[in-house]
Amino acid sequence: MSTKKYFFSTAPIYNIRATKDIERKTIKWSTWVCNDDSYVHRYFHGASFYVVRGRARLTFPDGTVVDIEAGDFVSIATGAEATWKIDAEIETRYCYHADVPTSGNRASRVSA
Repeated sequence: MSTKKYFFSTAPIYNIRATKDIERKTIKWSTWVCNDDSYVHRYFHGASFYVVRGRARLTFPDGTVVDIEAGDFVSIATGAEATWKIDAEIETRYCYHADVPTSGNRASRVSA
């Protein structure tokens, strides 16, 4: 099983390859589409999203860089701020939540 876990300013981010079950469970989530070259977002609440299509690089103020692409499932903790550099128009299905667990997200870990 493989998961990428990043810590910055005490706010973790998880990036895993989504299973078919994760893809199915996100089908009714809100959709966000962006084809701008870049986008800055402050996560006032934790957020999770499934990348339907596209590719982007998320850069955080501490220098952490996370590449995402279609098929990824990502969770970002409350308080994070990311600059999105969008390489190919991106579409995500997302939801906001209280936060991601600090001990890891074993329930949704998948093989790479």
